[in-house]
Amino acid sequence: MREEGQVVTPPGSDSPVPQTQLVRLWYGVGKTLSSLVPMSDTGTSMLVAEDTDGSMLGFVAAQGVPGQPKAWHVTHLCTAPTGRGHFAGAGLITNLVGSGQDHAVTRFVVRVPIGSPLLVLFLEQGFSQYATEQILFRDDSDSAPAVAAAEAHPVLRSARREDVGAINLLYLRTTPSQVAAVEGPNLKAWQASFAQGWMARIGRDDVRHFVCERSGVVAWAGLRPASSVRPAVLALMCDGQDSELREEVVDAALAQVQPGPLSCVLRHYDSELIRSLQRRGFEIFGTQLLLVRDLALKVRLRAPSRQKKRVLAPAGLARSVSLMSPTAANAPAHVKVNERAMPSSSRR
Repeated sequence: MREEGQVVTPPGSDSPVPQTQLVRLWYGVGKTLSSLVPMSDTGTSMLVAEDTDGSMLGFVAAQGVPGQPKAWHVTHLCTAPTGRGHFAGAGLITNLVGSGQDHAVTRFVVRVPIGSPLLVLFLEQGFSQYATEQILFRDDSDSAPAVAAAEAHPVLRSARREDVGAINLLYLRTTPSQVAAVEGPNLKAWQASFAQGWMARIGRDDVRHFVCERSGVVAWAGLRPASSVRPAVLALMCDGQDSELREEVVDAALAQVQPGPLSCVLRHYDSELIRSLQRRGFEIFGTQLLLVRDLALKVRLRAPSRQKKRVLAPAGLARSVSLMSPTAANAPAHVKVNERAMPSSSRR
């Protein structure tokens, strides 16, 4: 499970979310009315495009990435379903990037569902794909109620704050380096952004953390219980070297979940975990692409100071050449070797 946030558009426009079920899931997971237009967030930048008659053509919003002061996450891009609204999208992104530069921002990230008409727009504005996410969902509300587990499954144990370093090493082992460089360049940034900042609040909120230890931490699971506006959220990481262990970890993590709606977001490199969840009744409700744009940094270089070119002569070979008169131009030059500078072995 990674950081939430994705481009959305108002009803009737070129929606980047093609499936109706995914729309319901998305708004159930995290997109309430207050988060749709986060005007009260001081770390958010919002730009609005207006037509000549004052009508709104669209808006774009971005917020800071926790732990990365020079990165913005584009959370919303909405354009009117008209030709002028379509062309306003490029201007909104361009001006957002310019606004970010004024705040020393050099990196912009965004999530766009696959097949979205906005995907081409972002690619044309210099964004490139660095990962793909699968959104999985299962609703077993009709199942018999499970007994709440006070203790973790034998395969898993409750994680402690001192496990954060080992969980980070697990993340680095299971995540491609180009992805980790974007979302977790250092431990502090990873703690602040990974799984919506769950690691920075371990033991301080209602998210339950579990780890599987063998020779070190080989698996991690995070579980946020359901609320009145969203289903339960499950996050998983597993080394993947032992297929039997992976299946045990998945079963142990699901044993901690009460019956009801459950969502899980996994990356393309978590394909084995995706298949494991599908065998347990999960369906892929959507796929979204993670895009990033890095701006070039301006570096001021100092010009090297001009120095006179030094002429080096071989040590110990001081030579003196007698001056020749014009009439003795063809006479051989007289060379005197400084004997004191010569090594004793070369003296005759």
